[in-house]
Amino acid sequence: MRLARIGIQNFKGLRSDSLEPSRFTCLVGENNAGKSSVLQAIATGLRRDSQLAPEVFYDQAEPIEFRMEFAEIGVGDLARLADEHREKLKDLVIDGRLVLTTRYRVGQKVEIRIERYMPVDEKYRDDAIAAAFANKRVAGAILQALNENYPEFAEGAPQEPNIGSAKAHIKARIAALPRDCFQPYEGALPTGVSASVSALLPEPIYIPAVKNLTDDLKTTQSTSFGRLLGLLLDDMTPDLADITQALGQLNQFFNRDQRDAAVADNRHHKVRELETSVEGFLKENFPFVKVELRVPPPELRTILNNAQILIDDGSKDQVDNKGDGVKRSLTFALLQCYVQRLGENLNAGDGAAMSPLIFLFEEPELYLHPKSQQILFSTLERISRDYQVVVTTHSPLFFAPGATASFVRVAKEGADPKPVGRLHAVNFDQDNPKAEVFRMARYEHADAAFFSRRVILFEGESDDVFFEHVAKLLNQNWDFKTMNVAMVRVSGKGNFQRFRQFFEAFGIDVKIVADLDAFFEGFHLLGNFDNIRDERQAAIQTVDARVAALDIKAEPASRQIKDKVTSDTWKRRYESAKGALRTAQQNGQIDDDTLTLIDGLFTWEAYTARVRACRQDQEARAALIPALTQLRSHGVHILSRGAIEDYYPDGTLASGPKPERALDACQRLLTREAATACSDPLGRGEDPELVVICRDLFT
Repeated sequence: MRLARIGIQNFKGLRSDSLEPSRFTCLVGENNAGKSSVLQAIATGLRRDSQLAPEVFYDQAEPIEFRMEFAEIGVGDLARLADEHREKLKDLVIDGRLVLTTRYRVGQKVEIRIERYMPVDEKYRDDAIAAAFANKRVAGAILQALNENYPEFAEGAPQEPNIGSAKAHIKARIAALPRDCFQPYEGALPTGVSASVSALLPEPIYIPAVKNLTDDLKTTQSTSFGRLLGLLLDDMTPDLADITQALGQLNQFFNRDQRDAAVADNRHHKVRELETSVEGFLKENFPFVKVELRVPPPELRTILNNAQILIDDGSKDQVDNKGDGVKRSLTFALLQCYVQRLGENLNAGDGAAMSPLIFLFEEPELYLHPKSQQILFSTLERISRDYQVVVTTHSPLFFAPGATASFVRVAKEGADPKPVGRLHAVNFDQDNPKAEVFRMARYEHADAAFFSRRVILFEGESDDVFFEHVAKLLNQNWDFKTMNVAMVRVSGKGNFQRFRQFFEAFGIDVKIVADLDAFFEGFHLLGNFDNIRDERQAAIQTVDARVAALDIKAEPASRQIKDKVTSDTWKRRYESAKGALRTAQQNGQIDDDTLTLIDGLFTWEAYTARVRACRQDQEARAALIPALTQLRSHGVHILSRGAIEDYYPDGTLASGPKPERALDACQRLLTREAATACSDPLGRGEDPELVVICRDLFT
């Protein structure tokens, strides 16, 4: 069985949300967003603590609720329950599914409820059935009541019924009705099941980010080390009969042997002498007092309770005196060993399935070197094949579709009376397109976006370097790092929408900064903006008119030619045109289709002429303002001059690698005034264009 869903109400910063844990779930987000609260909610709901402290209630006037849906419950899972409890619960498991609600109120003990199903038709409910047969004693009256109230169940009814057999017949027929004839409701647990249901539910193993390792090395069954030693003892017991017998003899050496009513004193004479001496001295003041010396009986479990772990990394010492990385790694080594031995040795008998575990880790990468983090991730991935794993993390190494099944971004949002955490989940096992975009984002080093409140998508290489520099010059508060805003390169206009939809699925605010050619070519790749179609067409007509009036030639810059010929679309057109030309050479003539293919290699030059017109001519650029203004309201910012390089200050390197040119431009901009001068206002009374764009990126 597994935990399929948990609804969380009023717990810490989680006012009302839900999580559907997959086999391996990563919770990501900023610090203090509520990631740890999610793990604690799962652990608390499964443990069903008797009471909760008032400070964990978001609103102390409302109850805390954990509604847990369990799925894939089989016969082997139910076999873990005692016979009498199994019979009470099995009818409440519908299609392998069971729902428990754990509810807390301030100062009150826990209330546990279970989801039951009742017939939608009220006459099929227990109270209506009881009323139908009230005061009926003889078989004839009972049969008449059945036929009058439940004629649809008359066939097959007992001919000489008593009330019990009549009700049993009706309830059996009701139970056979289709599922849509029933509705769920919250009811009480069956009598006596409250405590024993623990054997059915998954056991949470919760490891917080900051933990005293000494606690985890204690030998009680609540710790990893204690669990492991318990398994070791169980595994060794069949082979330790002689040692157990010897320990019994050792016990008789120190203690009286009491069996039933008989007591045998076979203790060592020195023990008896010591007891007699103490008793003699005590009787000088209390004549009627007797003394009995009792030594705790030696047991294997007692011996194991004093077990310790020493680490020899060149200097043998207790693990408490080692570094944090060793301590953290040891915690996971103990758990890994526990899981391995559990699978080998704890297969319950009588057809019972092994109790499921759910591992809850806070920042498992804490204190670990990146290489160790990778090893740990592989370990957790292996564990997740058999047990559910939920982790909170700030490490990009934990992002791996195919291994990590789902991600949940936890974001804090403003609310009254205090902020609340919101969960935004994407399950890669069920959403292959998002998994593919994720791999692209990983390739472009966009992992930081998962921990940011906003993402800026851009197209050109090194655009982020110049934007980050200029923004901070324009306003010292416009700092991408301190404001937790990430810039993500999408590698081509065709990816703008895919990336935007992907990040928005995580609840991340997304904005776009695109070159001007996107306005003319591939505009649909920025999104669906049918509402500004007229403004765009009007702008294009004006720009084309200015191209004709000024006789602007389509002379692309070298960077534009490089970008074009390296694009997959242009390469496909080129190969098709080349094949058509070879065919034309063989035939000695060029048909219209071939000319169309060849022309397709150069249609983009028309867009180049439009971009040049907007860069050189004020009237052409002004025609863009209505459409660009509306696009900004949708979070899309198009650079009216062309590309970011067209905003570099005078004297910037005109050629060379783009990163070098961007760094050179930044070195020439040292003041707010210089940064402001990099762009002009698009409209009368407006701030310079880059000021307007940066302001929107941060507000």
